[in-house]
Amino acid sequence: MEWARKNKILLEKIGIIAGVYLGMKYLVPLVIPFLIAALLVCWLWPMLKWIRRHLHIRPPYVMAVLLLLVGALLALGIYMIGRELGALTRHLGAMLEAKGQIETMLYDCCDSVSEIFHVEASDLRILVTDQLNIFRDHARQNILPEAFGGSWQLLKGAGSWVAAVVVTGISVLLLAADFEEMKRIGRSYPVYGKAVASIQGMLRAVGGYLRAQCIIMGIIMLLCIAGVWISGSTRIPVAVGIGIGFLDALPVFGTGTVFVPWLLICLLQGKYASALILAATYGVCMLTREILEPKLIGNRLGILPIVILMSVYVGVKLYGFGGILLGPLSILLIRELWGQVNEG
Repeated sequence: MEWARKNKILLEKIGIIAGVYLGMKYLVPLVIPFLIAALLVCWLWPMLKWIRRHLHIRPPYVMAVLLLLVGALLALGIYMIGRELGALTRHLGAMLEAKGQIETMLYDCCDSVSEIFHVEASDLRILVTDQLNIFRDHARQNILPEAFGGSWQLLKGAGSWVAAVVVTGISVLLLAADFEEMKRIGRSYPVYGKAVASIQGMLRAVGGYLRAQCIIMGIIMLLCIAGVWISGSTRIPVAVGIGIGFLDALPVFGTGTVFVPWLLICLLQGKYASALILAATYGVCMLTREILEPKLIGNRLGILPIVILMSVYVGVKLYGFGGILLGPLSILLIRELWGQVNEG
């Protein structure tokens, strides 16, 4: 007992680490739509109060307009990218359906490789043809059935995402309507002050993170617009570049989601200069993010870049793929709670 009294702060910090881990691991996945809604309302509340005071517009209406604008912009970006990818896919399908087109392209590639490595072109053609036949048989027996079998799981996953987005939007509107009442109720609890201080610290850190991401995303968008425009691969380079830049900010996607298949299609079409420019743009975007992200995010959050990288790595190990976000958020929450403990 004497040791526990002397090391009370240390034990409290260990308890905070354990509590944050258990909360992020088991509680957050259950209530994440409501947490996102609460963070958005808390972050935008000063602006909502100003609008209510000067323009006499209630916060739920303002949030509804903001949600509609964001949804419209996202839908427009997805539509533009989908239309371009659809056009490229249709063109590729037409090429594949052309009689003898695939054989001609493969044999041309075999001839080029044979000249480089000084091997017989006929032997290389036979090898490639045999491997394609093996792949075709494997796809017919394994890949296609698994793809069709997994389509239902994909549909269920998409439905879950849509439901989560809808619940988050509704929660934002409800919280914006009753935020003052919830604050009044919260003040009756002893832990309200410390909780508010921790949330404010988290919001400052998350706000810094979002500002840093917006800066990086803006630079990536400009690079994508320039690269796509120079390549001449689309008639709407601005919309496509903005869409690709937005994808780059998402952990699941990135610029490679669009650039890699796009440049491969350009290669199949014989547009080597466009493919080279798209590949160079992709490389520059990756390098830009790798250089800017640790510095900007580390400066905004007040945490060393190596700690951010470690938090992402450890977060993925502890929480799975969601650890890309939950890892850094855990570090921020632990830091804020430790600060409360140190202040007594």
